[in-house]
Amino acid sequence: MTHKRMENHYVPVMLNCSGRRCIVIGGGKVAERKIEALAGSGALLTIISPKVTEKILHMVDRGEAEWRKKPYLQGDLEGAFLVYAAASSPEVNAQVIAEAKQRNILVNSADAPSTGDFITPGSVRRGKLTIAVSASGASPGLAKQIIEQLRTDYGDEYQIYLDFLQQFREVIQFEVEDRRDRKRLLDRVLEMDILVQIREKRYRPWSQEEMIKWITANREE
Repeated sequence: MTHKRMENHYVPVMLNCSGRRCIVIGGGKVAERKIEALAGSGALLTIISPKVTEKILHMVDRGEAEWRKKPYLQGDLEGAFLVYAAASSPEVNAQVIAEAKQRNILVNSADAPSTGDFITPGSVRRGKLTIAVSASGASPGLAKQIIEQLRTDYGDEYQIYLDFLQQFREVIQFEVEDRRDRKRLLDRVLEMDILVQIREKRYRPWSQEEMIKWITANREE
């Protein structure tokens, strides 16, 4: 009897890096993409590299990251929560991965993904909405095609829509005690044509009073 080999798969997570030290080793185009992925996360971002790209330098000038203008040395990862090994040298990346594993720090390897703890999927962000896509390294080209399609399908209107949904959810949670009633009302909010209104430029923000009035009317149905 033969047994089918089970392949390991990555577990998708949304990682909270706010207030935590995240280090990127390297300053080239690959490191640039890793840094952009961390931008806006609230991470305490440190870049260690003798040189950086113009885009990274602009981020440093805006105060979005700290740049240590030096080569990586053993001990540089002390206090890190997460590390990207994105140097141009495979030897340096291997040293970074070894130190990270020794210190039990999550590490991503740019040139040898299987040696790290995680990979960074491509993503589309629209305000609070994040859609991530990964082909687990099998076909980065396909993942990129899917990302481009998602950018078309999920435009900037979703940022406004998610803000509306979050505000309505907070009002419902405050006004309605019964969990079943909450769920029913939240489902009904999703049935509204708000997204269509936003796309057609007919949407206007709701006041809290309007939301409470809607909740009262729909609870009585």
